[in-house]
Amino acid sequence: MKRLVSASAAAMALMGGANAQTSVLLYGVATSSVQYVNHAQNVSNGVLAPGSGSAVLLNSSGIAQSRFGLRGTEDLGNGYRALFVLENQFNTDNGQLGNGGLLFGRQAFVGVGSPYGTLTFGRQYTSAFLTMGNFSPSGLAPEFEPVVAFAGPNFRENNMAKYDGRFGPLSVSAHWSLGERAGTVTAGSAYGAGLSYFTDSFGVGLGYDEVKTLNTAQANGASSSNDYGRDMRAMFGLSYAFRTVKLVATYRWGNSIAPSSGTPTVLPHRDDMYWVGVTWDATPAAHFTLAYYYDDIKRATVGGAVVNPKNPQQYLALADYNLSKRTDVFAAVVYARNASLNWDNIGYLPNGQSIGFLPATAQVYYKAPGAAGQAGLSLGIRHIF
Repeated sequence: MKRLVSASAAAMALMGGANAQTSVLLYGVATSSVQYVNHAQNVSNGVLAPGSGSAVLLNSSGIAQSRFGLRGTEDLGNGYRALFVLENQFNTDNGQLGNGGLLFGRQAFVGVGSPYGTLTFGRQYTSAFLTMGNFSPSGLAPEFEPVVAFAGPNFRENNMAKYDGRFGPLSVSAHWSLGERAGTVTAGSAYGAGLSYFTDSFGVGLGYDEVKTLNTAQANGASSSNDYGRDMRAMFGLSYAFRTVKLVATYRWGNSIAPSSGTPTVLPHRDDMYWVGVTWDATPAAHFTLAYYYDDIKRATVGGAVVNPKNPQQYLALADYNLSKRTDVFAAVVYARNASLNWDNIGYLPNGQSIGFLPATAQVYYKAPGAAGQAGLSLGIRHIF
């Protein structure tokens, strides 16, 4: 159950009896799934290692990533309010922090809301990512969809100033992330926008994100260069709902250009990605999803070498059943062709380095080099509090 901690009395005491109303909400999700994966490959620091075959994993994601957070608001009067969000990601399989060990790696921002929208500052999701999440078959479920391939590894950004506004059926969003590098306002920065329109049955969305990417030496603080690359993604989505059935379709154009020197932090490539999906609410408790994902990779460059990986595909069948308002169980079958699951791994260089949309050492799934694809079977439970 969501727990609402009222701080009204303390706020009134601090403000000399003012009428401001303050609330802090503790919320979260705890998820775990057991997943069987075939054609799995052992790796060491992102490089091929001896041993391959089937594997059984205990995951902390499944239909949603495990997390907890604090969300607070204070009424400032005349339709204005102060707000903040602090959101952590954790792993239920080993108790460790997610997002590279950051305490609030998912979100950490503060801002002001008004009748004209909200303005927030801090670590946040990009405008296009949140806009296009409405057109995802499974809500961008981290275990079942190639989220990073679609949105890029920088779908969260530090140092972000962001505007969100909702005007009836129309929602708009725009952001700018500061690069915070001496001598430049461009290198390491990012910007983007999102626009969506929804009626009871029809929805359309547009999004664009661009990151001025650094090389690895710059990102690690070992280079003063202000050279940068560009990771650009434009997105278009449609949805149509009829009674208990919803159809979604999305196209994403992508072009990632490497910095002129050093090792890029984002895979340099040009691609067109598509997905289609259908969800069916068979009963108030039983929900089913079918989806297909395809990426047409025009070119890719790794370590200065041009590679031509086969175009990855992914198929998803997902069933979700609500045991209560806060707890559900789910089962899924996922199959990726020409790649590992979620396209973490789409090939190997001659030296054995894994190639994917994430850096080799950050990938979750690795496909055996000789396998045509990889399949996964998942059973899991999610509790919302």
